[in-house]
Amino acid sequence: MLNYRSVYDEATRTWYGPTVKPLFNSETSLGQIMFDVLNRSPDRVIQQDMDTGRSLTYAEFQTRWIRFAQNLASIGVRKGDMVTLVNANSENLAPLACALLAIGVPFNPLAPSFNEDDMANMLQTTNPKFVFCDADNYEVVRRALLRVVANEDQLPPIYVFECSRSDVKHAEDLLKETGREKSFVAPYLGDSSKTLAVILCSSGTSGVHKGVKLRHSTFIRQTTFHRFSSIPVVNFSFSAIYWLTGFNAMVNAFFNGGYRVITRNPFNEQQFFDAIEKYRANVVFTPPAQANAVLAHPRSKTVDFSSIRSWVVGGSPIPEQLRDRIDELLAPTGGRSLNVFGSSEVGGIALDWMKRKPGTVGPLMPNVKVRIVDEDGNRLGVGEHGEILIKGVEDFGGYYGNEEASKNAIDSDGFFRSGDVGYMDEEGFLSLIDRKKDIFKYRNFHVSPSDLETIILRIDGVQNVCVVGVPDADGATDLPAAAIVRHTGAVLDATQVRTIVDGQVSDFKRLRGGVHFIEELPKTESGKVLRRKVTEMIAHLNQHPQHDTADGV
Repeated sequence: MLNYRSVYDEATRTWYGPTVKPLFNSETSLGQIMFDVLNRSPDRVIQQDMDTGRSLTYAEFQTRWIRFAQNLASIGVRKGDMVTLVNANSENLAPLACALLAIGVPFNPLAPSFNEDDMANMLQTTNPKFVFCDADNYEVVRRALLRVVANEDQLPPIYVFECSRSDVKHAEDLLKETGREKSFVAPYLGDSSKTLAVILCSSGTSGVHKGVKLRHSTFIRQTTFHRFSSIPVVNFSFSAIYWLTGFNAMVNAFFNGGYRVITRNPFNEQQFFDAIEKYRANVVFTPPAQANAVLAHPRSKTVDFSSIRSWVVGGSPIPEQLRDRIDELLAPTGGRSLNVFGSSEVGGIALDWMKRKPGTVGPLMPNVKVRIVDEDGNRLGVGEHGEILIKGVEDFGGYYGNEEASKNAIDSDGFFRSGDVGYMDEEGFLSLIDRKKDIFKYRNFHVSPSDLETIILRIDGVQNVCVVGVPDADGATDLPAAAIVRHTGAVLDATQVRTIVDGQVSDFKRLRGGVHFIEELPKTESGKVLRRKVTEMIAHLNQHPQHDTADGV
């Protein structure tokens, strides 16, 4: 068993995760490794479609992969071309993505629910030569393309999955037999170069965005950790490949002997329960908001959770009481919660695989280095709070089409500036405090939203909360304000919240920007709260006060 702990070098003020040699040859392309895995166990299932009931074996998956690769080449797709995937999970999406990896074609997966502005913003940056989408977002994708292409005749081909329309190109046509399946040799399978493989959109808003370049070898390194997992693994989450977690779930199915259960649907509690009861999922992933919804659902009292070994929670701060509830639910049959911290830029960073320590996200993952620095870039020691800098065995690939952001993201030693504020404790466990960009000032005092959110989440009746800074009447300073989602049936008003919070914080942290109760916090597809949207909502509510809202200055 791996000695899974972080080691601190006091001389350089650097923490090191365990050093582990890659399980696979890091000079071999990801496509080659995945292709070889498929050859070994042709009858093993690699994917289960919850919506249709159909499954794919390794052999079936490989055949579709080959046909996609060969038919894409026949229509002019070449190594280095850019492809955009605007798709929810579906039966043939993963074979397509793997085919693109195999022939060296970078692709940019986008959330299928992006609006036209968000879509156009990313398409303008990546300038794809081919686009894949779903039937229900075809018109949005087409309109977005028309906004960034000079004229309609220059529109890139759009292929649509699972569509009955006769006036569109069908993605399934690229699965036709070629007669050359058994002689398939992809030009990229044996290429050990480190050309980018996938571009993940870390922010799809119509404002600032960063398209993150990831490399084949990044994922070869990350698969190393999975040899310490129980196998076979039945992995389920609602994430499609436009989110790093969803992409990892697709790739990891090749390396842990298990399979992934997919659905086209957005998160809903009933299908989460079905995945557990029907397919006996033993690894599930949810953001905290989804975990809360699952545990609050009446059906959670009757579902058999005994198959779950790891309930991974991540993507945003995780209240300790939420993990307590998950652990209490799973402990009788040997399951537990896991807290994971990672980023699109460098992958997995910390995970409490061996031990849960309240207030931390665990020790560093294999082959990861971390430094903590102050605002002047000076390195800090054990227990000192500052920005978290991260370095893996692979260099950060950069932000696609944004050289300035790429340059600013890396320090002189090649460490990635995460923008997260935290510290490493004496055991080598990493704690997160806040995002640098989320911290605001009230009359020159720094206010950390997570400090206030932690207090508010302990109040009976609070299901979720987001604290932001909103401008005062003069625009001279930001005022702490809270948007709260109550549990169903909870009796809680704004005055109670402010009384409880005021009794536990310094004067500058008081909720002078107001306490507002809303039905739901605005979130990204991956479940992260959109603080910018919350700020806009609260600013509007402060201008137009409603019942059960407390404001103050």
